[in-house]
Amino acid sequence: MLLDVSRAMRTPGEAFLFVHHERIEPQDICGETVTFEDPVILEGCFSMSGAHLTLDGTLTATAHSRCCNCLEMATVNLKVPFHEVFTQVDKITPEQEDDPDCQVFANSKVELNHLALTLALLELPIRILCRPDCDGYKRMAPQYTAGREDADHPFAKLKNLFNKDQNDQEV
Repeated sequence: MLLDVSRAMRTPGEAFLFVHHERIEPQDICGETVTFEDPVILEGCFSMSGAHLTLDGTLTATAHSRCCNCLEMATVNLKVPFHEVFTQVDKITPEQEDDPDCQVFANSKVELNHLALTLALLELPIRILCRPDCDGYKRMAPQYTAGREDADHPFAKLKNLFNKDQNDQEV
């Protein structure tokens, strides 16, 4: 969806409030699918100064993925403050054309999908957990080891490699 900033273009320097809804497609992050509840909300204010549009506000989103420990579904609530500057395309300077950090807009509409996606992905934790004290790997261990003999374990032969006497003799 596009944000209409024509009011700010007509009255430079004046700030206008906005609430903008975006949809973020499911994302594959290191083999895990992260989905975002619709809509992701960007709210704040925008103002125009020359050829530059300034957006200040907060992104609010809810992400869902599997817990890293127990593989149950986990929810992460995101609230990300942002300050972004967009440059009007027809007033862009030659040195800004090659700048990958320069965000641009044309006419009186601004595309905020890429901004919403970037803010949400950068705010996600490295390890998504269903709860801070999740010990899922301990809860899951019995189901993977049930009925399995120690001899079946690939490291069973290493178990007796060092006994107490050998450990005492080591330097």
